[in-house]
Amino acid sequence: MKFVAAFAFVCLLGLCLAQDTSIVADDKEMNVDGSYKFRYEQSDGQKREETAELKASSADPEVQAISVSGSYEYTDNDGKRYLVTYTADENGYRPMVKQL
Repeated sequence: MKFVAAFAFVCLLGLCLAQDTSIVADDKEMNVDGSYKFRYEQSDGQKREETAELKASSADPEVQAISVSGSYEYTDNDGKRYLVTYTADENGYRPMVKQL
């Protein structure tokens, strides 16, 4: 999961550099137990934040499962702004999209 978050961040950073967009806010926290949280904001208004924590699995309380939740905002090519909130855990990825 850490690799996925790092890969997504590097891809977005590359996209920012290609479009003369800069990162105006960037906070991250990685914990020894595998939990983490991060957030960043770009000069073009795009934002992302994510939190992950270990929780007891609903199938077996003795097993720890990672639960990720977060959101991101972006503007499409037509100038419409969107907010996507999501949860990803043992039950899959569940996004919700809202036009702002």
